[in-house]
Amino acid sequence: MEQYKAKIEAEINGRSVLILGFGREGRSTYKTLRSLFPKLEICVSDQNVRLSEDKELQNDSYLSWVLGEGYMKALPLFDLVYKTPGISLSGYQKTINQEISSQTDLFIKLFGKQIIGVTGTKGKSTTVSLIHHLLVSNGNKSLLVGNIGVPALEIIDDIENDTTIVYELSSHQLEYCRYSPHIAVFLNLFEEHLDHYISYLAYQQAKVSITKYQAKDDFFIFNKDNLLLASRVKECKTKAAILPFCIKKKQHCSHLDQNQFVLNNGERISVEMDRIPLAGAHNLMNVLAAFNTCSALGLDVHKMVDYLYTFKSLPHRLELVGTYKGIHFINDSIATIPEATIRAIETYENLDTLILGGFNRCIDYSLLIKYLQEKPVKNLILMGEVGALIKQSLLKVNYKSNIEEALQMDEVVRLAYAITGAGQVCLLSPAASSYDSFKNFEDRGDQYKKKVREQAPHL
Repeated sequence: MEQYKAKIEAEINGRSVLILGFGREGRSTYKTLRSLFPKLEICVSDQNVRLSEDKELQNDSYLSWVLGEGYMKALPLFDLVYKTPGISLSGYQKTINQEISSQTDLFIKLFGKQIIGVTGTKGKSTTVSLIHHLLVSNGNKSLLVGNIGVPALEIIDDIENDTTIVYELSSHQLEYCRYSPHIAVFLNLFEEHLDHYISYLAYQQAKVSITKYQAKDDFFIFNKDNLLLASRVKECKTKAAILPFCIKKKQHCSHLDQNQFVLNNGERISVEMDRIPLAGAHNLMNVLAAFNTCSALGLDVHKMVDYLYTFKSLPHRLELVGTYKGIHFINDSIATIPEATIRAIETYENLDTLILGGFNRCIDYSLLIKYLQEKPVKNLILMGEVGALIKQSLLKVNYKSNIEEALQMDEVVRLAYAITGAGQVCLLSPAASSYDSFKNFEDRGDQYKKKVREQAPHL
């Protein structure tokens, strides 16, 4: 880590330092700075008052705290702020000469030419996992960081000159970046996280930072089928070499042609579609993005096909829980927006029961309501505030299918067993955040799987 000390020291440049938010990422930022600069004055600001009880931190005489409800009052008092992704600065005006940075910003500054950065509203975790799997299977040195892996600064000592770093990047991580990765992958752009940003446009602009600072020798891979994304790409005027992908053939766009992936350079890769371990057309887009990435790296993409077949899909993403009492239970708890749920619905021809709803983040559900009008699902089980909003909207349009409501996952699964036909699919794809009743989407999916398996023997 010592070899990067001079660059980080130049970054700090004598300025006062605040770490805003002390979760996993904030803590790893502190550890990195403290290991390199034992006498650097650092202030940590966080809502959690119990952090001051940490005995290890109490021994740091160069560390100060601003804790509790007023923790944000520390923000304007410092020149250099390393912000944790989850904290919103919506509406905040920086003070003169103040710089808002982040661990992501610092890490890309240090290792940008070795990074494949992947963003998008949905599909990030699957795509970074697939790219990492393809690289490792091919014998390349690869490290996986970001939302799906460890905080980026924790892997510095494992990075060699020929290591490729696959980085899952959220809008929160990209928001204050002044650097972009060598290969930037942008999967899609939909409405989400409106509780964090001052506007939907601000969310979009945060995402586009992934290519904003790229150079001519970099690569930008993006989904040309997503019209909003395509328009934002056109506006940002990236300097990178552009490698767009799409499902059906478009001009200068890698695409799927029956049983072949056709890349931007015209290269055709034969694929046995039924051996791809990822369900749904949206996942084919993720695969195309991954193959474009391998092509940009100069790898033999034909060799990647066999590695693709051995990829293990991630939990909570169109995950088959199992078949119980003849019902195929699918867990897609990761689906927190309407577009993701629509894609999930389209994956299953024999969908009988759909579980929707959760925490309300002020997302517009008119697209999902219109879709369900045109392609009704036989049974809906609705949860939470979003479930109530969806029910209200569906009743207004005289929706004819069966609508049930439930408060707890135990009740949801009991209803699913009662109303879903044998040989049919019951799909949890909520189109909403999980934070009303669950710790996160993983907890929601785990509870769903647990209840499905627990109740089966008793029916």
